[in-house]
Amino acid sequence: MIERLKAVGITNPKHLLLFNAEELMELLNLSELDTARKVITAARELLNDEPKPMSAREKIESVVKQRLVKTGVEEFDKLVGGLRFGSSYEFAGEFGAGKTIMSLQIAVASVAQHQVSVVYIDTEKTIDQYLTTGKLIENMCNRFGINCSEFLERDLVIYNPATVEELEDFIKLKLANQVISGGVGVVIIDSVTALYRAQFRGREKLAERQQRLHYVLDWIRRLTIKFGVLAIYTNQVMTMPTGYVEIKLPVGGNVLAHTVNSRWLMLRPSKAKPEGVMRALDVPGLAPGTEVKYVIGDDGLH
Repeated sequence: MIERLKAVGITNPKHLLLFNAEELMELLNLSELDTARKVITAARELLNDEPKPMSAREKIESVVKQRLVKTGVEEFDKLVGGLRFGSSYEFAGEFGAGKTIMSLQIAVASVAQHQVSVVYIDTEKTIDQYLTTGKLIENMCNRFGINCSEFLERDLVIYNPATVEELEDFIKLKLANQVISGGVGVVIIDSVTALYRAQFRGREKLAERQQRLHYVLDWIRRLTIKFGVLAIYTNQVMTMPTGYVEIKLPVGGNVLAHTVNSRWLMLRPSKAKPEGVMRALDVPGLAPGTEVKYVIGDDGLH
């Protein structure tokens, strides 16, 4: 059994804690579900990882102990305290709103403040322009006090999946291994819905698209619960006409609404101006519509 697990990329018993029996049975091509259950149970017993309920007070203390990342957007950090490890955050907006810049800034800030590595899953190849032109990343690193060369060589790992299948396999096997082996503490998917919208077209594919999207989000959720990963998603928006007003809302429907812990909409009315607004869509402790102003500079968002 150990050789079969290694053959599919599972080399640490902690990895087994992320699978349910049906998934493991399919992955290993087992003939009986009970065999998969026994493998997972053995891993839990070995690691003493039986699920344990806790009191509300214990839960509060557990959450408060989680590390925070100060984003460098002062008004945002004052309002919510920062971004908490073990949670997921969505930043939705139109092209040019600053979503990728925000994501890169979170990556740099996380490395500077907590010495973690960041896996950046770039489904649209948006990050390429920032890596090859301009000095945004270098300026960000200087701003947060870290060495840019070391950040690019050691701390930031970029993956460009071409298909939904590649994305799912990467998250379930390679990303999980990177998190478990230590070092990787932040996962960014930019954009989380792009591949699904492109590769599951038409109303007849909508249900399958949402199921597959939900599945990959659930795998990231498992990483936040089991290993305290900080998950960042960017997302596209669609325009919803309502009478005389057009409202911009994130795509992805209820799947994202029920999976992500905090949801923000980034609005930048004029691409000729650096000012924008982050609006709380569903953020614990904040009224919907609460706004945070930001400005895009040559070293990131302020």
